[in-house]
Amino acid sequence: MHALSSVPEALEDPSAFLVRASGPSLGGICSRSDGPEALGYRPLGKKPSGSFATCHATACATPAFRVPQGPGCQLRFPSIRGVLTPLFLVLLLGAFAQNGPMYFTGPFGVSGILVEGNRQTKEQIILRELTFQEGDTLTSDELYERIERSRENLLNLGLFNTADLLPTYLGPHEVFITITVNERWYWWPKPVLHFADPNFNTWWLTKDLSRLNFGVDLYRFNLRGRNETLKATVQLGYSKEFGLTYRIPFVDRQQRWGVQVSGAYGEQDEITIGTVNNKRIFLKTPTENIISNWRVGGKLTLRRSHDIRHSWGISWTDASVRDTVVARNPEYLMNGQDRTEYLSLGYTFTFDQRDSRAFPLSGSYARLILDRNGIGPEQPDVTSLRATVQRSWKRGSRWSFGAGLNGKVSQGSEDHYYLQEGLGYEEYLRGYEYYILDGQHYFLGKANVLFALVKPRSYRVEPIPFEAFRTLYLAVYLNAFTDQGYVWDHKYGSENFLVNHWQQSYGLGLDIVTSYDQVLRMEVAVNGLSETGFYLHFTQPF
Repeated sequence: MHALSSVPEALEDPSAFLVRASGPSLGGICSRSDGPEALGYRPLGKKPSGSFATCHATACATPAFRVPQGPGCQLRFPSIRGVLTPLFLVLLLGAFAQNGPMYFTGPFGVSGILVEGNRQTKEQIILRELTFQEGDTLTSDELYERIERSRENLLNLGLFNTADLLPTYLGPHEVFITITVNERWYWWPKPVLHFADPNFNTWWLTKDLSRLNFGVDLYRFNLRGRNETLKATVQLGYSKEFGLTYRIPFVDRQQRWGVQVSGAYGEQDEITIGTVNNKRIFLKTPTENIISNWRVGGKLTLRRSHDIRHSWGISWTDASVRDTVVARNPEYLMNGQDRTEYLSLGYTFTFDQRDSRAFPLSGSYARLILDRNGIGPEQPDVTSLRATVQRSWKRGSRWSFGAGLNGKVSQGSEDHYYLQEGLGYEEYLRGYEYYILDGQHYFLGKANVLFALVKPRSYRVEPIPFEAFRTLYLAVYLNAFTDQGYVWDHKYGSENFLVNHWQQSYGLGLDIVTSYDQVLRMEVAVNGLSETGFYLHFTQPF
């Protein structure tokens, strides 16, 4: 068995091995500024889909060479330095041919880390995502696992098209890590084309263009090279919204504490004042806005480890409605009032070990959200707790299994329809896209089986003029799924036949995942009413 059995490419090509020769110094130990490539050595051989190359580059302090034993391995040495003569190389290779290859089994000490390709991103932002650091000593298995997890962390930042981590074995117990990233485009004017309805499928029933929201979200990602995000929103159409958000992930040297501030104003001339038979009841004022609201807030975040995050939020909301809303539903805001102002406090705990946030194939995810709307007299009295748990398992190169549980409990929302939300909006049962299941509490379970028709892969398209768009990612999956859910509504349950009853659905779909975390899901689902429908979605199912 190959000594580096934890490295997948070594298993694929056991002929790739490292030999080390004694000789004069090449100018000192490698550091971040003078890594192996600075000395004239480069990784050779085929580059598989993982993070390792088949033939591992070597060289620091003393020269090291690879003996070619198969296709994809080449012998390369510095042509200018003239450290060894061709005759010495012949003798050296003959000696190793007699003695056989040398295998390095570790443990390995991380002697240095070199970051390449980060034209804008600060090096400390990249190093923060690594699960190892210079000076660590790791077994062969630990080294592979930590390199792979670090690569996933870097991609989940959303700053890079690709991220590769290449280990260079300098000796039996020494490894040098080279990180190469390909940065994305960070100025991103994202066109706004939202549906006033809960989802695309509901809007498609009417195809009413007046129920579209259009505008632009102008993002500046990775501001100052520190992964800061500035977002400006200008939205017109059915709902008008103007907002500004600024997020700073880290404000301290240890890169643990972060802040976010935001402010927004919104207005619209039509609202949902209730549901009957799980369909929305609309109220509209053609000549004036029926509702307007201001919201300002801030958030403090803490990330002590790579996978665990905490956040504490505070916000102020000022919402006003027309008298016609109060007449139709006195409890839309609270107690027959046409205006409410309230302070909100919130806490969020997140545990995230998914391989990809955009479309997870393996890993675990959990989130707990506690919100309190209304602090003090003359304010709403609504408390809600939401919890999400999701797990994905990858089997082989094509199969993946996923399951998720989602639940919410609330107190006081039945007296404030403005603050009540069940299933059919952000969270929904597949196959029930045309229905709204409002209520105070809900449970939602989802299960997926994915088969990769086109395995995840990145392609280089050199004719594209901008480097940030030359790397194209594509994966296509066949998806079989089932959903289960239950909504509790103690106030309006008699008017909505789908609540207070168990609901389920199943179906098949085709999921397409491409560059910049774009997802398109095309699904055929059958719900508990034996209704079959074709639906489109633009986010991952969990």
